[in-house]
Amino acid sequence: PAFRTSGTDRLQIESDLRRAVERKELRLAYQPIVRLEDGTIAGFEALLRWEHPRRGAIPPSDFIPVAESCDLIVPIGLFVMQQAAEDLASWQKQIGDVPLSVSVNLSSRQLIRRDLVSDVRSVVTRANIKPRCFRLELTESLVMDNPEQTTHILSKLKKLGIGLSLDDFGTGYSSLSYLTRFPFDTIKIDKSFIDDTSPKRSVLLRSMVNMAHELGLAVVAEGVADENDALELRQMGCEYVQSFMFGQPLAADAAIKLLKEQY
Repeated sequence: PAFRTSGTDRLQIESDLRRAVERKELRLAYQPIVRLEDGTIAGFEALLRWEHPRRGAIPPSDFIPVAESCDLIVPIGLFVMQQAAEDLASWQKQIGDVPLSVSVNLSSRQLIRRDLVSDVRSVVTRANIKPRCFRLELTESLVMDNPEQTTHILSKLKKLGIGLSLDDFGTGYSSLSYLTRFPFDTIKIDKSFIDDTSPKRSVLLRSMVNMAHELGLAVVAEGVADENDALELRQMGCEYVQSFMFGQPLAADAAIKLLKEQY
């Protein structure tokens, strides 16, 4: 809570975060994205973690906004992309060329950078992974902040062969026109729709899944915490699920153990 109070704390976290980058205190955890059809792992979302030497684990919601407001989000974002790509390459060496992807979240600062496309290209080349195995996730609000530039950049990323996911679908602008304007291949249905208790919940979920499929998009349901919900989503044709029930975020070595059990 102290991190959320005054500006002095913000300066402190910024100062500590600069050191965290140098001291390699930042690491990645990987949450499985699971196929509903057979329970196998289709990929992982890379989640950033900061283990502060004195304060312990600091949640991303506390330090990512600080990183975005100063100039740290760019080196941190590059670190996340490179580490995720290298971990995926390492897993693929150990389990063979199986259909597996890794997803990385993109921030607003990264999206408006002119170097983003060349950064992604070099990350994929250096790690020696297929571009289609590397995915970027963007939220609705991020996409709509600067739609013209976003269209331009996402089209270039798509040409590289990178996968693109629209995160928190339905919670932001909810203007459906962008689904045809931007070259996404996957939407992630926000947990709030799964948790909805209104009688029209199923109608809404089915509509989202059907619309996505009509547009040629795959669907990931987030935050599924109930077997009945999982079964219902599977019957609706939803391909993937990502939630604590289907897999906690794991360190890279624990992720490969899980993959070896599967493959």
